[in-house]
Amino acid sequence: MEGVGVTHLLDTSTWANSVLMPAVLPARIQRLIDHDRLKGLAGVSLLEVAILHRLGRLEFSGMLADFFAVALGRDTTLLQITPAIAAATNGLPPSFHGDPFDRTIVATAKILGLTLITADTGIRDAAACAVEFYPFKPSRQKRSG
Repeated sequence: MEGVGVTHLLDTSTWANSVLMPAVLPARIQRLIDHDRLKGLAGVSLLEVAILHRLGRLEFSGMLADFFAVALGRDTTLLQITPAIAAATNGLPPSFHGDPFDRTIVATAKILGLTLITADTGIRDAAACAVEFYPFKPSRQKRSG
């Protein structure tokens, strides 16, 4: 079964920050992320990171494929979209915003019974899935060199 042993799902920004800027995450969140085999990542987060990188909103040295190799090689289980997850994106509360990435990530957590680790207040406030919230959303600044 996909995701066996996974208890937490990383929001895209939490995942990227855990790789690129781990010091910005609170210690309790870092402990959850560092725990072996308990974290999952929605497959749609790969696409979101690729788009953010292409748009210059997420910068790192090296190639995108290299980032993925490092970031996914950290005991992270990649969780793919299933028909149930896709259908659940339409069943979120009417007040939930239309961002397809967030909708898919929240639906993944809901359908698989995972706790989503996020700093997104909109996701937290929607109460559409279990959330481990941390009140910090670091800004990504362009780095030279």
